[in-house]
Amino acid sequence: MSKEQENNQSEEVDLGQLFKVIGNGFRSFFNGIASIFKGIFEGIIFVLAHFYKRWYWYTGVIIVGFIIGFVLNSTSEKSYGAYMYIKTNFNSGRQVYENMKQLHQLANVDQDTIELGRLLDISPSEASKIKGFYIMSNTDRNTVSEMYSEYRQNLDSVSQSELTFEIYKESLADYELPVHQIEVAATDKFIYRKIEDGFKDALVDNNYLKELSEVNSENLKREKEALENQVDKTDFLIDEFLKIKIAQSQKPESSGTSIYMGDTESGETGVNEAELLKEKLKLEEQKRETLQKMVEEKDIISVVSGFPSSGYDTSTWKDKKYYTLPLVLFSLTLLIFILTGIHTFLKKREENHKV
Repeated sequence: MSKEQENNQSEEVDLGQLFKVIGNGFRSFFNGIASIFKGIFEGIIFVLAHFYKRWYWYTGVIIVGFIIGFVLNSTSEKSYGAYMYIKTNFNSGRQVYENMKQLHQLANVDQDTIELGRLLDISPSEASKIKGFYIMSNTDRNTVSEMYSEYRQNLDSVSQSELTFEIYKESLADYELPVHQIEVAATDKFIYRKIEDGFKDALVDNNYLKELSEVNSENLKREKEALENQVDKTDFLIDEFLKIKIAQSQKPESSGTSIYMGDTESGETGVNEAELLKEKLKLEEQKRETLQKMVEEKDIISVVSGFPSSGYDTSTWKDKKYYTLPLVLFSLTLLIFILTGIHTFLKKREENHKV
């Protein structure tokens, strides 16, 4: 046999072994997949067989749990909730959040109905119906965008380029935002209107903020009076201007009428009625803005939306015992059977080792 024939036979043997290895690899791979599906199928059959043999146990505990849960739900006090939306003024958000923590501590943890009733101006028996106070920011994205734009204008060019809206938004604490949602949980459906006034006062119990609110109201009042005086003076000037203009128009040699105001010199062009009317409109706009501020900043907090006349059911399915109790009893029954099965398995294994 020539050397070339021996090389060809050697190459054929190597290729045959290679294909055989590849074939064995694919066979092992598919056999592994098949064994996995077979194990899953056997596991499903085992679970179904377990529940099939003991279906009466599981059905029984579910029925018993539903009945007990229904009775407990019927005899227990119902829980209600209601929301109030407020806008904080004069950077009072931090104080509001601190006072909310205090009220929640008194109602939910300490259950101090005497102190809670004193703060809310209600009786201790009514205070015992309150179960918790909760607060979270509820400021819309547009308001946050306006805050971001105003804050960014006060930064230098380098800081402006580095500060994005998302970074600014994440850096804000809840109490720094203006609008907040407050929830009160209670077992009395009609307690919310009773506590609204006392609750509002309890949120802003701070002498500094009260003095700041009073000074701001006084300043706005004086600003309003000053604007009203300026509007009256402007009206007077317009009336006088019209009188003079009518009188001058009756003279043929008249070349027009001008009124000189402020630092205007006699050689300069005077103020005509159009400019006076523009000034009056400007003053009226400022007056409207001041009146709006007097309403918005009248108190330390502005109640955007008060409590409704009655609370509403805020419970979820997790609060319904006729849902949760059957699940708990079902889980306990399953756990008992699993532990029993493990005990039986270990006992048989121990007996087999002894044999």
